[in-house]
Amino acid sequence: MNERPPFLRALVALLLLGVVVFVVRAVRPPDVAPASSPPDTFSAARASAHIARLTAAPRPPGTQGHEDARAFILAELGRLGIPAEVQRASALSTRWGVPYDAGRVENIVARLRGGGDGKALALIAHYDSVPNGPGAGDDASGVATLLETARALREGGPALKNDVIFLFTDAEEAGVLGGRVFVAESPVFRDIALAINFDARGAGGPAALIETSPEAGWLVRQLAGAAPHPIASSLFPEVSRRMGHETDLRPFLLEGVAGLNFAFADAASHYHAPSDSLDNLDLRSVQHLGGYALALARRFGDADLGATRAPDAVYFNLPAGPLLVYPRWWALPLAAALAILFALVARASIRAGRARVPRILAGLGALAAPLVLAPALAFGLVLALRRLFPVLGVLRGDPHDPGLFRAALVLFGASSAAGAYRFFRERLSADEVALGAALLWLVLCGATSGLLPGASYAFAWPLAFHLLALLVAIRRPSASPLPLVASIAAAIITLAITAPLPHLFFIALGLPRAAPAVALVVLIALLLAPQMELFGAARSAKPALGLLAASAGAFILALATSRFSTSAPRPTTLAYALDSGSGKAAWLTTEERLDPWTAAHFNDDRPAAPSFALPGQGVITRESPAPPLDLAPPRLELLEDTTGDGRRTLRMRLGSARSAPFALVWVASETEILGASVDGRRVDEKGGFRSTADEPWGFTFNGLPAGGIEWSLEVRPGAPVALRVVDRSYALPASLLRAERPPDRMPMSFRIADSTFVAADFRY
Repeated sequence: MNERPPFLRALVALLLLGVVVFVVRAVRPPDVAPASSPPDTFSAARASAHIARLTAAPRPPGTQGHEDARAFILAELGRLGIPAEVQRASALSTRWGVPYDAGRVENIVARLRGGGDGKALALIAHYDSVPNGPGAGDDASGVATLLETARALREGGPALKNDVIFLFTDAEEAGVLGGRVFVAESPVFRDIALAINFDARGAGGPAALIETSPEAGWLVRQLAGAAPHPIASSLFPEVSRRMGHETDLRPFLLEGVAGLNFAFADAASHYHAPSDSLDNLDLRSVQHLGGYALALARRFGDADLGATRAPDAVYFNLPAGPLLVYPRWWALPLAAALAILFALVARASIRAGRARVPRILAGLGALAAPLVLAPALAFGLVLALRRLFPVLGVLRGDPHDPGLFRAALVLFGASSAAGAYRFFRERLSADEVALGAALLWLVLCGATSGLLPGASYAFAWPLAFHLLALLVAIRRPSASPLPLVASIAAAIITLAITAPLPHLFFIALGLPRAAPAVALVVLIALLLAPQMELFGAARSAKPALGLLAASAGAFILALATSRFSTSAPRPTTLAYALDSGSGKAAWLTTEERLDPWTAAHFNDDRPAAPSFALPGQGVITRESPAPPLDLAPPRLELLEDTTGDGRRTLRMRLGSARSAPFALVWVASETEILGASVDGRRVDEKGGFRSTADEPWGFTFNGLPAGGIEWSLEVRPGAPVALRVVDRSYALPASLLRAERPPDRMPMSFRIADSTFVAADFRY
C-alpha cells in the first residue's frame, strides 16, 4: 500500500475509533421510562418503588426481611387482582457435593389467566438474597420486573391467549432450592411450556440473553421480532454452558422445558455485597430487563406454545440494529466457502508475486504467538496488580470502577498486535502477513463451526469481508481509491461485529479472567493488518509503542483514581465463633491481607492454622482468641437409635435455642455414611460415602424453623458417631467489637462475614 498522507491516516483512525465507540455504546441499556409513562408500558422508575421496599433489609430464608419481602409481593399481587399461592416445602440438593444444601422454601406462584386453554408461560425471579446484602440487583431487580410486567399486562391491553405464571422462587442463593422443589412438586409446573428467568450478577450494564434451552431457534427468532432492544449472541450460551453456572432456569431445562435466561452483570463489585443497594443500581438495566419481560410476555402469551422447539440458530446483534438470525447448519458450509475464498485470494496474491505459500504459513505461525503471549502477559499483569494493590486484590472480581482498567487491557492487546505486526512485517510482505492473519482466522472459523457453531459468526463474517478487501487490493491498480475504500469498509464491518465481544467478555468474566477478552482484542487487531499498514506500523515501532504507552498511562491513571470510599467500600470479613463445649471463642476471617479494622480483632497479622472449622463456608485464613459470650448452643436431640440389616439409623431433631436461621451439621468421625434424610428429603449414598476429616459428610439448612427439623443418619454399626452442629446468626456481637466499622468498609464475603457461629459436639 502506497504511503498515505498524514491527514488521511488520522481521518481513518478517527473513523475506526468512532466505530468502536458507537458499537460499544450501542450495547448500553436503554433509558429509563419515567413513572408517568403510559400504563401499558414498562417503567423502571415505577419498578424502583418495589426495589426500595424489597431492599429494606437482607432477605435470606428465616429472617424478618425474608418474611417482609414475601408479604410485600403477595400484597402487590393482591392489589393487582392476580391470584397467588405459597408453595411451602422442604428442599435438598446434592448438586454441589457435601455439605449438601437443604432448607425450608416458600415459593410464590401467581397466575394471570389467559383466554385460551393452551400451555402457560412462566416468568421467574428469586426474592431471597444473601445474608449481608440487600440484593437490589440480585434479585430485587428481577422481582420488580415481574411485578411491573404483571401490572402492565393487567392494566394495559386485552387479555392474552395463554396463562402467564409469575414465579417468585425462594432460596436461590442457597443452591436453587426453590426452583428445584417447584419443578419437582408443584402441579403448576406441568402447565408450563416456556420459562424465562431474570437475574443479575452485578448492579448495571446491558441485560443480555445469557442462556437458552436446546433447540432454541424458534425462541430466538421470536426474541428478535419482539424485544425492543435485544442484546444477544449465540456465543453467550456456548460460554454459559461451559462455565457451569446455575440459576432458577436450570431445573426447568433439566426437565426439558424450553427456556431463556436474561441477566445483567456489570458493576460486579456490588454483587452479593452490602453495596448492592438501590442507590448503586443502574435503573437502565432494570428497564432493559423489563423491556424483555413485557415484550416476550405479550409475544409468547399469544403464541402457540405447543411446539417451542426448532433447530438451534446462529445469531448476533448489529450495532443499534436488529438481531440477525440464521440456521446453525450454515456454519460449516460457510466455513468451507471461506476456505475456497481464501485459496482464491492466496492464489491471486501468489500469481501477482506478492506472497509465497511457505511465507504465508510462516505468517500464520508468527501471528499465533501474540495471540498466546499477550493474554498470558495480561493475566500475569492483572495478577501482579491484584497482589500489590488492595483496591484490586481484596475484591473477588472487578474493582468498583473497572472502566480504565479495561481500556488499559484493550490498549495492551492492540499494542501487542501492532508490535508483532512490526516485527514480522520486516521479514514478510504485507500480503503474507495479512494472509497469515486470515489463515489464523480461517482455522478458528473452521474449529468453531464444527465445535462451537454459535461462536462461528464472530470469525466467519469479518473474515469474509477481509478476504474480499484483500482480493480488491490485489486485482485493482494501486493508484485506484477502491482498495482503500474496500479495506476501510471491511474494517468497519469487522469492528461492528466483533467490537462488542471484548467489552461483554470483560463484563461477564471480570478482570481476574480478562485473558479471553485480551485474546479477542489481539485477534481483531491482527485481522486489521491492512489498516496497520496504512498507519505505518510496518515502517515504525511508534504505533505499537504509542499504544503501549497509552496502556501504561491508563493503568497508572486507573490505579491513581481507584480508592475505597463510602460509595465504593472495601470488603472486610470478620466472624465470631463460640465452641460451647470448651467455652473458647475466636474471631475468624477469610481475608488474606487483613484490613486495619479487621486486624484490630487479631493478635497479629500472621496466618495461623485455624482450629474452628466451617466446611464449605470458605477458607479460614486467621483465627484469634475472643471473649466468650453466654450463648445457647444448638440443639440436637436423639429421638431414636435402631440397628438392623447391617445399618444403624439415628433419628434426631435439630434446632437452635437462639433462633438462628442457619445450621451446619457434619460427621466429625471417620464413618461410612449409607444414607440420610433431612426434613423428609432422602439422600441415598449409593456405595457408601466415607466421611473423613478432609471431606466430612454434612449439610447446611437454611430457614431453620423455631421448632427445628427432624433428620436421620444411616451408618455402618459398630463404632460411635461424632457429630458437630453449628448454628449461625447474621450479626456480630456488637459489644465485643474493638472499633466501629468505618463507613468506607463493608462486610464480605457472604459465606461467613458479620456472622456469629455457635458450635456443639454430640456423640452417639
